[in-house]
Amino acid sequence: MTRAALIRLTRLLEQERRALTAGDLSRLARLAPRKAMLIEHIESAARESVPPEAEALMQTVRSLAHRNARLFDAALSGITDARALLTRAREGGRGQTYGRNGARAALEPQAGSLHRRA
Repeated sequence: MTRAALIRLTRLLEQERRALTAGDLSRLARLAPRKAMLIEHIESAARESVPPEAEALMQTVRSLAHRNARLFDAALSGITDARALLTRAREGGRGQTYGRNGARAALEPQAGSLHRRA
């Protein structure tokens, strides 16, 4: 296992985190093949042995990968929630929000108001 490959993977995971937090899906798509190639390289080298000096770097990679997995989960959850909200809005369901005082308020059009659609 090369230390250089672990360092490259660490940098790539940082780039992935920045893309996730920015919602940059096209960048995530470009990073994915590089990430898969690096992981494959590291896994094939790790079958032989993991040098003691690489163990700390491996732990860093695990930690970064775990963090990014949580970010992916949060992004997916947000997308799922937004999709459900849009579906309810399209089907005429009432939405809810919170007012300035923190109380829950229904999102309803005012009676007799005109809605224009583009």
